[in-house]
Amino acid sequence: MDFAGCGSEYDAGMSDIGRRCGLLCWMMALLALSLSCADAAPGEEPAKAREARIVSTVPAATLNLVLIGAADRLVGVTKYDGPYLPGEKKDLPVVGDYQTMNYEQLVKLKPTVLVIQTAESRIPPRLKELVKEQGIELLNMKFDHVADIWTSVRLLGKAAGKEAEAEGAIKKGQGELEELRMKYKDAAHPKVLYLVSPKLMLMCGGGTFIDEMIIAAGGENVGAKAGEGFIETSRETLVKLAPEVLLIGAREETGPVRDDPRLEKWMELPVPAARNKRVYLVTDDGSQMASVNIGKNVRAVAELIHRGEGEGAGRGAVGRRADAATTQNHPDRAAEGMPR
Repeated sequence: MDFAGCGSEYDAGMSDIGRRCGLLCWMMALLALSLSCADAAPGEEPAKAREARIVSTVPAATLNLVLIGAADRLVGVTKYDGPYLPGEKKDLPVVGDYQTMNYEQLVKLKPTVLVIQTAESRIPPRLKELVKEQGIELLNMKFDHVADIWTSVRLLGKAAGKEAEAEGAIKKGQGELEELRMKYKDAAHPKVLYLVSPKLMLMCGGGTFIDEMIIAAGGENVGAKAGEGFIETSRETLVKLAPEVLLIGAREETGPVRDDPRLEKWMELPVPAARNKRVYLVTDDGSQMASVNIGKNVRAVAELIHRGEGEGAGRGAVGRRADAATTQNHPDRAAEGMPR
């Protein structure tokens, strides 16, 4: 038999078959990838998002997850998170907080995401090893400034499969802040001192999201003159700073009442705020929160800052609770490991 001239036809045929096989394999791989990434009907959440199991050891992160509609993703929280959780999530296991971590409980819950808040250098080596072994995504939050809220909420939204909801909440919060800035831009800016923890004598200094809230509310934070962060202060320093409005943090306490005895020692200070009866108890964590509800809290602080002299303040007055959901991302948790 004469096979002369058949080689080129044979090679061409095999090349065509190879190309077809390659194309088929590529299409099958693409189909498998699309199914694994989004095996949901239009309008439904991708499988990865539905399967997210989040353990949050940061109350501010827990609150923000609830606010963007991701409470159902939570499988573990801190002992401080109860006030923010919906009824069906009130009894979630407590895993840890800023200082401690129950590693056994963490592994038992099989989370896909662990939310923490600490300096990178302070993350325990054991925790780093554990999340690597268990395939857990580690999200390290930051809430030092208002801008950090937007960044952190975006990360939480992505982890929970609630990116659209996160963006919507961020846009709303940013819009409210801008509206308030414009409202008080040309108004008188009274000198404000916020004693965030009277027990520890911690006041709000500069370079914090509370400092930025006071500015957005149309006040001048005189605490910033003493330094940055949350600063331990004294009676002498308070007198020297001479605030025109004095805000006293009294988180988780009962609301202010007329002739409130909790105000007595502050009303004795020789400062303009006391003389003009512009000393207020803030009995809700709202004014110290780091969440997408920040616009509501700035508005509540602004109402206190811009009240008239003696109007609802001091000995013969009723203060006001901050009108917002709350967070325990609080300066007097510094002793529990919260970055200051």
